[in-house]
Amino acid sequence: MANPYETKQPVRLWDPSGRLSLAGLKDNILNFPYTPTVSSMQGANYSEYALTHNNFQQRAFESGQNVEINITAPMVVRSEEQAEYIVKAGLWVRSAMKMNFGQDSSPGLPPPVLRFYAHGLYTAVPCMIRDFAWNLDSDIDYLEYNSKSTGGIVRIPVMNTFVLSLSTTYAPKDVRENFSVRDYMQGKLRNDGYV
Repeated sequence: MANPYETKQPVRLWDPSGRLSLAGLKDNILNFPYTPTVSSMQGANYSEYALTHNNFQQRAFESGQNVEINITAPMVVRSEEQAEYIVKAGLWVRSAMKMNFGQDSSPGLPPPVLRFYAHGLYTAVPCMIRDFAWNLDSDIDYLEYNSKSTGGIVRIPVMNTFVLSLSTTYAPKDVRENFSVRDYMQGKLRNDGYV
């Protein structure tokens, strides 16, 4: 039986830079084979004009806010192979939130910009991981095995939940040269990651 974590899934995160390849995930992709809950929030900023002796205030558009995406993903473990994937996935996510430092090549290089895919609604959305939560619950069975990644005995819950907060990000030059509201509304920018 194929490991569902190793096959391309409808919901996934990809590191196109290749900088996270040392974490050991196949094709540098974090797959979510058990359908996660994906929620997004987008806002707009408006200035308020506080006019004296007025019952209502006028507002003027300032800017749009980047989309914030939250993922709550069940991570089920049915074998040592799947448990090993969870260990690597946790390392991959935590590494995606760290900049190069000290003895690394290119110290100060910020974390990589990832690409998020979900159900054909989100396609190659450039994003960064802002938050990551992974609970090791007490009320569930654990699988104990000898991990190749850690070189020792590891215990992984048979039912995990990864909770990630993503922030979309776009290069100013790309927005200036490629974005238009008309193209956005017509769906022409969907494959370019605009949400």
